[in-house]
Amino acid sequence: MFILVRRLQRLSRIIFLMAVTNTENIITVLWEKGLPFAAWRFPGQDGFKLIVQLSHQLKTFDIKALEKISGFVIAPFESTGTRQIYVLEPDLVFDEWPDLQTIKELPDFRSPGQTVPENVFWNRQTYMKKAEQLIKDLKTGKLKKVVLSRVIEKKLRKDFDPGASFELLNERYAHSFNYVFNIPELGSWLGASPEMLLKKEGDFIETMSLAGTKPARDIHWRPKEMEEQAIVTEFIRQQLKELQITDYKTEGPETLLAGNVGHLATKFRMSAGVLKGRLGELTARLHPTPAVCGMPKDKAYQYILHTEDHRRKFYTGFLGPWNLEGPSALFVNLRCAEFSSEVVHLYVGGGLTSSSVAEAEWEETEHKSKTLLSVLENF
Repeated sequence: MFILVRRLQRLSRIIFLMAVTNTENIITVLWEKGLPFAAWRFPGQDGFKLIVQLSHQLKTFDIKALEKISGFVIAPFESTGTRQIYVLEPDLVFDEWPDLQTIKELPDFRSPGQTVPENVFWNRQTYMKKAEQLIKDLKTGKLKKVVLSRVIEKKLRKDFDPGASFELLNERYAHSFNYVFNIPELGSWLGASPEMLLKKEGDFIETMSLAGTKPARDIHWRPKEMEEQAIVTEFIRQQLKELQITDYKTEGPETLLAGNVGHLATKFRMSAGVLKGRLGELTARLHPTPAVCGMPKDKAYQYILHTEDHRRKFYTGFLGPWNLEGPSALFVNLRCAEFSSEVVHLYVGGGLTSSSVAEAEWEETEHKSKTLLSVLENF
């Protein structure tokens, strides 16, 4: 019986790879050439977009210049302090996979090899110590919530294929924003995010408060998760109030499924006209949200910089297409991984409040890591 199951698994993988050969080849060739590119798929959609930049120079902008930008936006977590965002320019734009020969004839920016990215990795003992100290600090009342993250290093399989992994991510996680990008200056990243930061479509603007995490097989929201999500919702209300925006509608909180976990989410929807000329300012106010940083935002941000030994880089930053054909949307960069030719670094975290339990928070990060591990371990 075991042998039969293994054979069926291998057959399933062969059939899957045959179905995505074109995707696999296109993404892999772009990746190996070192060409700056990004491919993505919106939640709940079958279609995708691919853009390629034909130069290695990457432009940077201030967040407040957002409305004037066209391309694929990538912002690090630290942009809350620097206000700097990167933009991948759309020299080539595809909404269906191009001919492979066309891609092979594009310029080659490859380097001798991707060096292993530097970072710090906490074992369970170190994480527990950090989490327990954080919970003690939260009980003093100076902070309401802080998001504690960690990085997991795994050896990259020799047969890893970025194109096949991107397609498998789309197959397994239909309700998240899935992307893959490779930019010589920034690195190679793959991710699946359920959290929208800002969306502009037609005459409407939408944002979302998302917090609380439970395994999809057992969703029962406790006061801790309800409190965590309410903090994010109130934060967004306050930002809109300070911008004198009162005419908006909300939906939720309701459960939003994202792969093997579920979250609590509340959506905010308003007319685009009330934010004309201020979308960049709203984005700067929202990033980083309490869902990925904490409250009060400035104090939580400083606490994170002091406590976490690793660099978050693009984890809990935001990214997405802006002023291209179709919706403009930025997503918080969650469930993401950074690649070299030898290893992959997975970034995971969770929000802690005074009622948190360190052991439960560790388990939450373990559950979150399975989103990408389930894909990477297949290739």
